Amino acid sequence: MAQANPMSRLYARLSQAGLTRQYVRNTALPSWWDDEIASNPAGYAQGLLLLARHLGLDLKSLQDDASPVRLREFGVCKYKKRDAVSVDDFAMCRTLATRAAQLAAEATAVSYQPLPGTATDIRQAILDAGAKWVGLRELVEYCWSAGVPVLHLDHFPKNALRPDGFAARVSGRPVIVLCVLKRQPAWQLFILAHELGHMVHGHIANEGSLLDERVDASSQDAEEREANEFAAELLTGTPPRRFRASGRWPNAEALAEDARQIGRQQMIDPGHVVLNYAYSMGKDFYAVANAALARLDPNANAVDTVRSIMADRLDWSRLPEDSSEFLMRVTRHGPTE
Repeated sequence: MAQANPMSRLYARLSQAGLTRQYVRNTALPSWWDDEIASNPAGYAQGLLLLARHLGLDLKSLQDDASPVRLREFGVCKYKKRDAVSVDDFAMCRTLATRAAQLAAEATAVSYQPLPGTATDIRQAILDAGAKWVGLRELVEYCWSAGVPVLHLDHFPKNALRPDGFAARVSGRPVIVLCVLKRQPAWQLFILAHELGHMVHGHIANEGSLLDERVDASSQDAEEREANEFAAELLTGTPPRRFRASGRWPNAEALAEDARQIGRQQMIDPGHVVLNYAYSMGKDFYAVANAALARLDPNANAVDTVRSIMADRLDWSRLPEDSSEFLMRVTRHGPTE
């Protein structure tokens, strides 16, 4: 009697760890993979190596049929999260973000240039290069030019908690991973500036990482406040500016036009002006702000912006073909399963 293909048992074990068969096939195993390859012991061993490499799984636990599948240890991670949420709830997202960061660092040809010590210095460098303001594309391009990869990770396992942002140091190189699902650039912009603030202020040790469940401008955590202040200074100048309506609330059209004027006059991204308004005016104002953002850029796709810059900047020849495919999959905008 022919032996059963070991992939069936492996998929069942992976499912217990929150990794469905569909997710593993569509995300972690390369397009050339066929489960029949695993009928041969050497082929099965190759499959286990691919899963360990891409998903950050402990290889010994994969090899032991009687053992639960375990994640590898990736150094110290700081979790900026609500008390009600467990660190374990972010384990898979943290592992995938770390693996993506490691692959991106490996494929970045530009040497890391230590970042300036202040947000104002970075802001001025971007403006001196001809930018009208510090926008998402401008800040992403600046980071890559300094040897700091910026990714957007979208393909997480079903039911995995998704943070807003993640930052890591890989062999001394900072890497920033955006995770929030927002098409408007202004949302991604502030998170990127915030994570950059963590880097500049030395909040992350080498081979360590930091996971932000939610980037909250009202956070009382000391490092979160420092990163928020850095972001505000980078995007609006010194001192950080606050905008709010002095009388009746503006409608979305009026707010968008006001943001455009402020943007031109003060060299501030109009989308950030809108979100700045919303924060100053209170949570009930966010519906107006989101409508104003849609008027500023009705065809915005911030995720595609980040991904296209990554695709252009990485030296894909530095990665095995299957790892290149994995990195493009996890950074692709769309459903995971």
